[in-house]
Amino acid sequence: MAISTVHPTPFGLSRNEASRRDSGFFEHHGIWAPGVRLFRKLNFASKAFIISLAFIVPMAALLGWLLATQTAQAMQARMNGTRQLVEVAVGIVASAQAEEAGGTMTREQAQKKAMHQLERLRYDEKEYFWINDMQPRMIMHPIKPALDGTDIGELKDPNGLALFSAMVQVVRKDGKGFVAYQWPKPGSDKPVDKISFVQSFSPWGWVVGSGVYTDDLRSATFKRLELAGGVFAFALSIASYLFLSFYRVMSKRPAVAP
Repeated sequence: MAISTVHPTPFGLSRNEASRRDSGFFEHHGIWAPGVRLFRKLNFASKAFIISLAFIVPMAALLGWLLATQTAQAMQARMNGTRQLVEVAVGIVASAQAEEAGGTMTREQAQKKAMHQLERLRYDEKEYFWINDMQPRMIMHPIKPALDGTDIGELKDPNGLALFSAMVQVVRKDGKGFVAYQWPKPGSDKPVDKISFVQSFSPWGWVVGSGVYTDDLRSATFKRLELAGGVFAFALSIASYLFLSFYRVMSKRPAVAP
């Protein structure tokens, strides 16, 4: 006669009993059983709160991700545009140097021509180009001409960054690149965040640079955030009103007249 052995589970139930109990949990509602059993234990306000969070948290996270992505893309677009404009400026300098190499101008004449052309160039109404050398010494700065001919190696921004020395380090290493620092806008003495692209022109030992101020990007981000937050708050208030209205209907049924 065969004897079956019943192995207890850690909770004192046989495996057959545990299996029946587990299958019973999903017996009537299937995969919906956890949610159904949870909501049976909660009052209406708790149910509404959980459902609201299930919508609000993912939507808020998505909204934040979209704003962050849009800001990053806008910054990258500005950086790419600045890089392309500096490359064009270096092309202007190279054109002047070609006249020197062809013998139609002396080096001094060619350099003066290149400086004069870059000095007058503007884009986005206020952005400009400057030239320094590898010492570093300022060759031409159209907004701060008092710097022309001066040693700028120890010139630092409010954070202590020797910005022009950092630019020279970048071009010594890679020939070109970006440097982030703080610098006053034209017509202002207050330094703000700026990122510049610099590229070397080795025949003359020059560094040509230009940059964009990033505080306006931050302001635009805040404006988008305020707009998105306002729309989100309005939608949330409407949803809350509808939830509360539904709650009043469910919790305060009208009395039946005798």
